[in-house]
Amino acid sequence: MEIVMTSRRQRNEFTPPNRIFYGWWIVIVSSILGMFGNGSISNGFPRFFEPIRSDLGISYFRMSLVFSLARAEGGVGGPLVGWLVDRYGARPMIFFGGLLAGIGLMFLSQARSYWALVFLFAGVVSVGKTAALGQTLMAAVNQWFIRRKALALSTLMTSFAAGGAFVVLLLDFGISQIGWRSTIFVTGLFITLLTIPVALVIRSRPEDIGLLPDGDPPLQDSGEEHSVVSGQTSVSAEQNFTVKQALSTNSFWLILLGVITRVSATNAIIVHIFPILELKGLDERTASAYVAFMFLMAIPLRFVLGVAGGKFSSRKLLFWGMNIGAIGIFALWALPSHLGVVIFMVGLAIVEGITSVNWLMVGDYFGRSRFATLMGVMSVFHNFGMFIAPLFAGFVRDYTGSYDIVLLTFAPVFVISAVSFALARKPVLTAV
Repeated sequence: MEIVMTSRRQRNEFTPPNRIFYGWWIVIVSSILGMFGNGSISNGFPRFFEPIRSDLGISYFRMSLVFSLARAEGGVGGPLVGWLVDRYGARPMIFFGGLLAGIGLMFLSQARSYWALVFLFAGVVSVGKTAALGQTLMAAVNQWFIRRKALALSTLMTSFAAGGAFVVLLLDFGISQIGWRSTIFVTGLFITLLTIPVALVIRSRPEDIGLLPDGDPPLQDSGEEHSVVSGQTSVSAEQNFTVKQALSTNSFWLILLGVITRVSATNAIIVHIFPILELKGLDERTASAYVAFMFLMAIPLRFVLGVAGGKFSSRKLLFWGMNIGAIGIFALWALPSHLGVVIFMVGLAIVEGITSVNWLMVGDYFGRSRFATLMGVMSVFHNFGMFIAPLFAGFVRDYTGSYDIVLLTFAPVFVISAVSFALARKPVLTAV
């Protein structure tokens, strides 16, 4: 009886009558941190590619190696972070990782050598990002929703795209006004200060505070099971695969192949996007505007496509989205500068837009309980691809003076991703 009363007091504290479900506060604060954190480190940091490369006097290949090593760290650390999040919750990881990433950026602003750059970005900032951002924020939100998972995750993933749209412009303005070093320092300070209130609001699981996913009514005190109400999926009806069970399905490996090919090629393109556009005759300011425009288009696309992924076939959405991305890459290679750039940006925006569908598929297919761990397992493989692909692009640029071979390679890679997602059907968890 005492446990029941405690649970009721917790429910009253975190979700008073007629007030917003606490899970939506998790979505809001996670989206804010994701917008500025991912927007600065993942989507925005390629804006520093040319300024840092020119200042330190390094080649395209060596600069690409900095980004690739950061991805390699994610591949090594991803499974551990996923296990820690599933075991101890997202809150401590967000606090630790956010502070580490922010402080690391402040130190990075003072890097005077290539190896200092490598250590601080790949060894400090990237560790913090892996611990706090991306998969950890998605795991935190995923824990709070089942029926409304598509809406919640789409909102979070949309914030990542919003960061790319707005933060790129802010970074571009900062670089032009105060230089790249001061811009990175201010960015790190902002992320550090933002992390603290976000971590205070985050709760790892609804059950920790006496709530249920989606704000559903609590279990009856008599012990009767939480049932399916009004035709909606309940906690008792959710499929929760163990890691071993998920890895034994063909669907997991098909999704993984789709993720590897999608993320590897997309990451390499984004890392090199400013040099690519400059070879098309665009100056830095115009290139920044195009990149911001691409992420701006991805904002409604991530939300709309993510919500659609909860109602329609995720496999079909991913199939058509990746194929449109392939057409965009081919257009950039084949068509005159501005026309090819516009088609390329639209295609890349759609590929960025279906990112939410990709991870929604993982949560929908395999459940909440091991979501972060499964993302960590996937990160081992796709981060290896993200390590190799930018190096390949940098090597080609150094030795051929163009990105033609890169574009003609990545277009069919997108097609492979499309086919892999299309073949991945939802598995059924069999009773043991």
